[in-house]
Amino acid sequence: MSKAATLLFAHGGGYCKETWEPIISRLKASSLLQTVNTQFVNFDFKYHGSNRDESVEAKVDLNNPTGPRVHHPASDLTAWTSAEVLQQARALKNSNTALIGIGHSMGASAMWNTEVQYPGTFDGLILFEPVYGKSKPDAVTNFLVSITLQRESSWSSRATAEQHLRNFKNFAAWDRESMDAYLKGALVEDEATGKTVLACSTPIEASLYCHKLLHLNDQQLARPQCKVFFHYGSRTKMFQPPTFKEICEKLPSIYTMENPIADSSHAMVMEKPKESAQNILDNLQEFEPFNEEDQPAVEDVSRL
Repeated sequence: MSKAATLLFAHGGGYCKETWEPIISRLKASSLLQTVNTQFVNFDFKYHGSNRDESVEAKVDLNNPTGPRVHHPASDLTAWTSAEVLQQARALKNSNTALIGIGHSMGASAMWNTEVQYPGTFDGLILFEPVYGKSKPDAVTNFLVSITLQRESSWSSRATAEQHLRNFKNFAAWDRESMDAYLKGALVEDEATGKTVLACSTPIEASLYCHKLLHLNDQQLARPQCKVFFHYGSRTKMFQPPTFKEICEKLPSIYTMENPIADSSHAMVMEKPKESAQNILDNLQEFEPFNEEDQPAVEDVSRL
């Protein structure tokens, strides 16, 4: 294989392709990537960012006041996100170029499932808290759907929208540069109303949390033909380290679980772009053609 690689980035639910920009900029600045002809590809999943789609109305079900649900095609999360990842990967796949997937949350799950269903799609996977498990407790779904539906999603102007989101308490831990990147793609102008809105509306985002979790049996877990690295936040409530530790112990030649990213939640790629980028660099050195022995440092450009 020649010294060329493509890094494909898949974002999480409710986010957009721009959220990877602070991490990508750090990777581009690293000495490791100076030795390899590297292409960076980030894309918007359907219903997100530039691929906003309001053609089907999300139906909010309040029959159970303590457990609201939202019905929408987006709820079939694993199937359609995996199909989109496969489409992206097949368009990029080249026998002379390594294809490495880097995903967060639903994007991470989609990449993992794609490699399981189509082994050899990727030459390496770096996954930040893939959504995974035998079942999701109703209490978790109730909470996620409820808080999402309560969020504001439409504003009179872009300035008002940005001010609201910059001061939104749930985003308070986000890195400043990550917030700037998110605002670029997550907000769009609605031509029908003239208002600034979230590209992924809150009802559609809430429907994402009503999905059936990805879960793989032992045979499926053994199918990937590349190394898979798992990352998670030290304060996460969306990732079960014991479950992933068991997977890694069963199949150590495929899976590795890294140490948690300190003082971060499920949104670690937004909160800690510098640390996330460094972890990606560490993992890249396990893949061809990134074979330098010395680990480069990542320049922190977010707190100048």
